Amino acid sequence: MILLTAFKGNNNSSKILLDSISGDNIRKKLLTNSFDACEQEIIEAISIFQPEYVISFGRKPVINRLYIEPAACNEGDCIRTNFDISVLEKSLLEHDLPYKVSSKLSNYLCNHAYYCGLRYIEKNTAETKMIFIHIPDMKNIQNMDSIISWLNDFCGGLNEFCNERTNKQRLVK
Repeated sequence: MILLTAFKGNNNSSKILLDSISGDNIRKKLLTNSFDACEQEIIEAISIFQPEYVISFGRKPVINRLYIEPAACNEGDCIRTNFDISVLEKSLLEHDLPYKVSSKLSNYLCNHAYYCGLRYIEKNTAETKMIFIHIPDMKNIQNMDSIISWLNDFCGGLNEFCNERTNKQRLVK
């Protein structure tokens, strides 16, 4: 199962993206634009849904392509993603979507939610893999339909992988 998160706000491009996604084994959680609230919400969602993957989205106004965040930091403590970024990059290339693996970590609400999710996963030895992707403001997105199509395909591929792994685990038992 895949958990998709984004931040609330009618004009927030991450929320608009999330609203456009559907599929089997996908759960969605809109996070409140508050440090305390989003921390509780991301931890609660991971705890309740116990997803195999968490893909979180946030809006970054000044960019014009997707930004993959490889890590999140809090007061000097940094946690790297446990998500295989190369799989994500391959999928984005196949869909001809411009992206960049960020070299400068964000330091605001998105980073906080990401850090809290990664820390919870790390401390609770969950097998969940988490990644955070920044998307541009709507005015800077050339083709939102392409991003929606990519995310639907990407989630479908992850779900197939999850189902295959579950079936193999059942056969071993």
